[in-house]
Amino acid sequence: MPSFSVENFGCRATEADATALRSALLASGWAPACDHAAADIVVLNTCTVTARADAEAREAIRKIHRTNPGARIVVTGCYAQRAPEELARMEGVSCVVGNSHQTEIPDIAGNLLESRRASSGDFFPLEQLANNQMSLARRPAKILTGDIFAQPTHTLSPARLIWQEGCRTRPILKIQDGCNNRCSYCVIPFVRGRSRSLPPD
Repeated sequence: MPSFSVENFGCRATEADATALRSALLASGWAPACDHAAADIVVLNTCTVTARADAEAREAIRKIHRTNPGARIVVTGCYAQRAPEELARMEGVSCVVGNSHQTEIPDIAGNLLESRRASSGDFFPLEQLANNQMSLARRPAKILTGDIFAQPTHTLSPARLIWQEGCRTRPILKIQDGCNNRCSYCVIPFVRGRSRSLPPD
């Protein structure tokens, strides 16, 4: 059974999203790994409120890639929505998924695992390399983002909360996301979209 791990950065909104991502991966047949070093797929749910938050995410990517170079790293969250190209150029990153497409992460994880299996036994003849028919340069990671303002509802529905050892005992239920204000110092509307709330029932 393929394994995954999730690391969350930032506020309670990203924490709620990370819980929903864990639940979605579990429902798709993935098993939680004990840590990043044992995971086939590592999902980093990022924050981008400050430059320090961005730097922490980049450092985590480098550390995870050093520890587990075979893992497929998926970067999502607010930093991924704001600056996907920057993250896609980092060594070890397989896919960058904005907040606009977080619901697709279980399918993306499955596709990444299949591509890893398909390429694990491949070899390339010396003549092919000599004739420059294959580039040895690392290609940037795949990027999947969209217009966050086009989201009519929450990007991730409220999670069916599945308790895991090490999880918090008081989970967060996110009833509102985004913001309609445009404060000059704040990036939140541009990475989370307009204000959207769950219906009271």
